[in-house]
Amino acid sequence: MANGITRFFKAIWYSISGRAHRQADKLMEDPDAVRGTYEDIIRDKKGNIQRYKEAIGQLMALVEQKRLSLKKLTDEVDDLEMKKAGAIAKAKSTASELQKSGTADEEIKQHPEYTRCVAAFNDFHSTLEEKNARIDELEEDIERAQGDIESHKAQILDLQRDLEKIKTEQSETYADLVTAREQEEIADMLSGISMDGTSAELTRMREIREKAKGRSRVAQELAGTDSRAEEDEFLAAARESAASEEFDSLIFGAQQTDAPKETDDSDKEKESDSELPL
Repeated sequence: MANGITRFFKAIWYSISGRAHRQADKLMEDPDAVRGTYEDIIRDKKGNIQRYKEAIGQLMALVEQKRLSLKKLTDEVDDLEMKKAGAIAKAKSTASELQKSGTADEEIKQHPEYTRCVAAFNDFHSTLEEKNARIDELEEDIERAQGDIESHKAQILDLQRDLEKIKTEQSETYADLVTAREQEEIADMLSGISMDGTSAELTRMREIREKAKGRSRVAQELAGTDSRAEEDEFLAAARESAASEEFDSLIFGAQQTDAPKETDDSDKEKESDSELPL
């Protein structure tokens, strides 16, 4: 029982969803709906490209900051190199003066001025190593980021070309759908199934005409007023009468012509007798 109810509701759902899909497909055949869908796609792609550009812009700004840091570190390294060279020069000068005064080398190394120069040199040297390491790191970051930027720029160009293709496809698809609709309407008109309904109207009028003619014939036959039948009847009677007269003339024609002549002769004799003198 439960399975039957489940199948029943599934059937209803499939029917509803099927109709929805068919309606959606039918709607998507409308040129204006298709153009609107393409507009949404184009708008989304434009938004993606714009966000992509903004991300690349941030990456380029970060690279620029690293370049500024690199330049600053390079300047600091140059300054430290000069200071390091100065510490060496000062230590040499101090050692030379102390040697001239007869100070032993071990004493010179313990001399405050000499040790100060050595401490400064060591400090400059360690700082230089740190800054040079940072410079190497920045240079690698900048190089890697620059490569990423160039790759992203190429991808943006691809996206822009794809966007232009979609715009062209939108125009072509819209034109194709409009043309297809017009061709379908023309085909419907040529095949006699145009929406104006003239063919069906003509068929209905012809059927009405034939029915009226049929009723008229039946009425005439029932009323005995079929003129054609009367004409045929009269023609048949005329032919029969003419044939009878012709037959009678062939049979009785001679006797009928002699009888009047005898009558005429007897009349003439009577007239002559009456004219005799008394």
